[in-house]
Amino acid sequence: MLKAKQHGAVTDFKTGRHFGKLVLYYVHSFLVGNTLIDTSTTYVGNELVSVLENTNIKTIINTHHHEDHTGNNLLLQEKFGAEIYAHPFAIPLMKQVPIKKQRLYLRVLWNYPEPTEAIPLGNQIQIDSHLFRIIHTPGHSPDHICLYEPDEQWLFTGDIYCGERVKYLRKDENFNLLLESLKKLSQLEVKTIFCAVSGVVADGGTALQRKIEFMDSLSEKVWSQYREGKSPSQIRSTLLGKEGAMYWASAGHFSKQNVVNSILGLAP
Repeated sequence: MLKAKQHGAVTDFKTGRHFGKLVLYYVHSFLVGNTLIDTSTTYVGNELVSVLENTNIKTIINTHHHEDHTGNNLLLQEKFGAEIYAHPFAIPLMKQVPIKKQRLYLRVLWNYPEPTEAIPLGNQIQIDSHLFRIIHTPGHSPDHICLYEPDEQWLFTGDIYCGERVKYLRKDENFNLLLESLKKLSQLEVKTIFCAVSGVVADGGTALQRKIEFMDSLSEKVWSQYREGKSPSQIRSTLLGKEGAMYWASAGHFSKQNVVNSILGLAP
């Protein structure tokens, strides 16, 4: 499934693997001039090529190496001759042969990306008439970056934002690093967030601040209850409630408990 929507000079491609009319998880890629920021899952490869057919794609920028952000790198590189850029930490991960023991829920949602070579990003990159700052924002993954355009006050956030009140984390995410990265981003003047999960978010600076306030408050509550002697599972139940369907579908890899454990610095 792919739907395109224009937001000024930015095209938002809302994509996802569909089962009939059901789409289990949406992911957004963004086109600025001749540059595509993230390439979505392999399941939408043909649709993505079709909508980009009359576009002279020269550059791909990956916000990080995860399957839903790099899925069509090779396809678009071979079709359009585009150069791929990513954080230096992402490059060896993107070169790896697909892991055939990938978690089942990730394979169902996103499939394996083919290995690709990438060029390391520096501190900035020119996209058409826009000069973007590259900001290293670990927490979701060690190689995660955001792109900031100060004149337009655009912030492309990959998976670092994902909504104001996110109550789930992957086991390999770091809550405290996420919060640190968000606080770094909150120092910027942000008009619009372009988020891989939430799409286009107006009044981005306010949205970032609300997310930070939520995470700060949650962290304080977790530590308060932990000092009172409550177990991590009791804290999760009290503050975040029962686990949802994604806990069972991911065998605990994506869960509310991971949020509490990460705040407390407990091993996943």
